[in-house]
Amino acid sequence: AFFQNLRQRRLENALKLVALFRDSLRTDDLTQWRELFARSCELAGAPRGFFVAEGGRHIPLGDMWSESSEDDDAIQRIAENLEIICYEICHGTVDPRFVYYELGQLMTETHRWLIEITETDTKSFIDRHYPWMKRAFEKYGDNFGKWPRRTYAYME
Repeated sequence: AFFQNLRQRRLENALKLVALFRDSLRTDDLTQWRELFARSCELAGAPRGFFVAEGGRHIPLGDMWSESSEDDDAIQRIAENLEIICYEICHGTVDPRFVYYELGQLMTETHRWLIEITETDTKSFIDRHYPWMKRAFEKYGDNFGKWPRRTYAYME
């Protein structure tokens, strides 16, 4: 009974955390995320660590975390919220499988961008700003690849 109650509480916490994540987003945040997703993939012609801007210019992904980002800080806001969620995942207070189902594509792609920024810009970017996301992917990365997840955007 104890473990069943613990599992139930972790699921309830995950539901609440996902709802808080969605409530914290502004109207266009997911649209901005989808656009960056499409513009940062190989099919768009973006080299690793960059995205393709208007006119075909290659811009470092790190620019999305600067004060003058063209997305009104949507990507940074999403990443910061995912960092809080990853903190809870690492501390075992939420069901990681449920969270990953709901937010997995957002988590995986945002993590990829942060890794690419670290590789091309500042060696410690993810360590300094998103340590819990890094730890969550170190702990659950293999499972994340196997678990089902909701799709927010497709590559075209």
